[in-house]
Amino acid sequence: MVLVLAPLAFATPFDRPWALGGYAAARDGSYAAGGVGGRARWEPGPVGVETYLEATVVDWPGGFRHDYPNGFTVYLPLGGDRLRVRPGLGFCDVVSLVEPTQPGAPRADDVLLGAHAALGSELALSEGWSVFADAQVDVYAGHDRASGAWTGAVAESLQPFWTAQLNVGVQLHLASLR
Repeated sequence: MVLVLAPLAFATPFDRPWALGGYAAARDGSYAAGGVGGRARWEPGPVGVETYLEATVVDWPGGFRHDYPNGFTVYLPLGGDRLRVRPGLGFCDVVSLVEPTQPGAPRADDVLLGAHAALGSELALSEGWSVFADAQVDVYAGHDRASGAWTGAVAESLQPFWTAQLNVGVQLHLASLR
């Protein structure tokens, strides 16, 4: 089977240097999480830079854990005017908050620091819009934590955590931010 994309009836959005996007995010690995995210991108030439911020809810026994991953990715856009892929590398952190189920019980909050590798794909919809799907693998260093009833604990030593992530969203490409 051969995928044939018709020529664009509009100017490609990928020629625009700035973009803003929103997406749904799902993570699995050392922990499972789901949520939403937003990103801003600048593509001045053959390499682009993207920053992102997410809000996720983590499957966590003994408390309510909500994480706020953020970071940046340097990527290389490859492909044509309608469809392209973007391999990239970046750095990230996660502000991770664990609220205990019992009022007054101790919290188990932490900040995880890490790096990631990403591979994204984009499909142009119009002169200013595209849809995307991104896969990302994150490796973090953070503290092991536990929370339950009236106890909460944060380990003293760092340990590695990893997640595989899938993002699916839509993006608005801007001509200029002057």
